[in-house]
Order: sequence, then structure tokens, then C-alpha cells
Amino acid sequence: MARPTQREVILDAFQDLIVDVGAANVTLEAAASRAGVSKGGLLYHFPSKSDLFAGLVDRLADAIDDTIADAPDDPADVVRWYIDAATDVVDGENTLWLALFAATDAVDDDVAVLLGDLFARYSRPLDVLPPLLGEHVRLVGDGLYFNALVGGPMPAAEHIAQIAGSLVRGLSSSSDHSD
Repeated sequence: MARPTQREVILDAFQDLIVDVGAANVTLEAAASRAGVSKGGLLYHFPSKSDLFAGLVDRLADAIDDTIADAPDDPADVVRWYIDAATDVVDGENTLWLALFAATDAVDDDVAVLLGDLFARYSRPLDVLPPLLGEHVRLVGDGLYFNALVGGPMPAAEHIAQIAGSLVRGLSSSSDHSD
């Protein structure tokens, strides 16, 4: 496994600090210290705190692109894929999402807009579904994901499979096709 670049180490430190102390309380000095670099070394890679947030968003966008690259084309498979992906919360991604959510109030509206764009990107594979069904799948999947993200109780695996099956059956509903 390749050693992380200094840029990645700085982003890791920044991300961890946001989760630990809150985005509003993170300073460039604290991020540099946590990363084990000088403030000048941090500023070489990230000239501002906004650039650090943009680096985290880019990191998450890359993870989303990797995930949706595996999305199936068949509508029934897309439903199952989205629900399965929603329940497959990865620790590193967890921390990154939490860090970015924490940043929405602490930085500026740009972070919230970027997060909205990421959500839209992630749900793009649902475009193969009838619009109403696509919204149902997105809302169920997002609800499962956020529940897992904050450590809420998850439904049993068989219930999640039944929910996905119910959504797949919605493909044959003529009312969904007319929306």
C-alpha cells in the first residue's frame, strides 16, 4: 500500500479535527499541528480553510464516482443497488460525511451547495426509474444511510430486503410510469 501524500495527511487531520472539535473551532494552525506539518506546509497545499473544505468535497466526490461507476442499468437492479449501498456505511466515508455536515453552518453556503450537488450526483443512477419511484427509492435509501451514519437502530436485513422488493414491485405499477 502506498504511503499517503502530505496533501492526504493534511486532509485526514482536518477531517478528524472537524469531527472532534467542530468545523467552527478548527484553525489552520491546529490542522497543521494534527497533520505534523508546518503551517507553511499546509498553506502550500491549501491556501485557505475553504480550500481544505473543497479538498474534502473533492475526496467525497471521488468516492461517489467510484460507487456509481458500479451502478447497474436494469431498473430493478438499480433499486436493490441503491438500498444496499445505503446500508453499506464505510467508516472513512462516515467520518467524511459527518465532517462536511458539520461544516455547513461553520463555513459558508458554498459547502451546503456542494453537498447538495454530491447528493444529486449520487442519486443520478436512479434516473432510469420512473420519477415517483426514483424519489421513493432515494428517500428510503437516504433515510437508511443517515440512520446508519448517526448510529441509529437499523432494520433487520430481511426487512431491508422486503422494502427493496416492495420498491421493485413498484416498477410494474402503471401510476409510477405516468409521472
